[in-house]
Amino acid sequence: MKRTCRMILLSFSLLLLLSSPAMAEHTGPYAGAFVGGNTLMDARSTDSLGQFNFSFKPNLAGSVVFGWDFASGNPVGEGRIELEYTRRSNQLDKVKFVEGQFEGGGDVKADSMLINFFGVYPDKKRWAPYFGVGIGAVRIETSSLKVTGQPLATGSDIVLAYQLGAGVDYSLTKYLNLDFGYRFFNSIRPELTESNGLKFKMDYLSHSLVFGLRVGF
Repeated sequence: MKRTCRMILLSFSLLLLLSSPAMAEHTGPYAGAFVGGNTLMDARSTDSLGQFNFSFKPNLAGSVVFGWDFASGNPVGEGRIELEYTRRSNQLDKVKFVEGQFEGGGDVKADSMLINFFGVYPDKKRWAPYFGVGIGAVRIETSSLKVTGQPLATGSDIVLAYQLGAGVDYSLTKYLNLDFGYRFFNSIRPELTESNGLKFKMDYLSHSLVFGLRVGF
């Protein structure tokens, strides 16, 4: 009987939480941190001798953001603007040449700085979906890449990058939000250097599922 009562109380509490009205909307500055799973897609790479391809293992990515929540009725629209720094690092799994496929090693590291614009669509609950776009720059480094244990590439390049994002906010309080989102990240092809001195360009395109916490102040 006691167990049944506890289950009923728990169910009622969850229902009350999910159906409760939205908190008063925050206006002004905020800071946040995110972590998530990052999948770097297979990268087509080309040099003066032809084409080869990289495949990578999924890994975690982390971000910090600083932004501003717009007030309701703002002529710019409902939403926020933010500066985002993200670190992504994915281990090279396989390298495919014309001759065949070989074991890879080392990491491709990417440090990006973007300005994001998100439109937020609050409803009568605590949940609020959002959609947005970001643009900025990314530094991509391949200095540790190897194939069959031998050095493969060195160097780094800074190129233009953009991001598309979507997700949902959940208001814990007026100043505290949980954020569940998806990010599509792409860049102009960086120019890097092979261990034999040849220049090559590679694709960089990733998908991420992120979870974060934003704090207004």
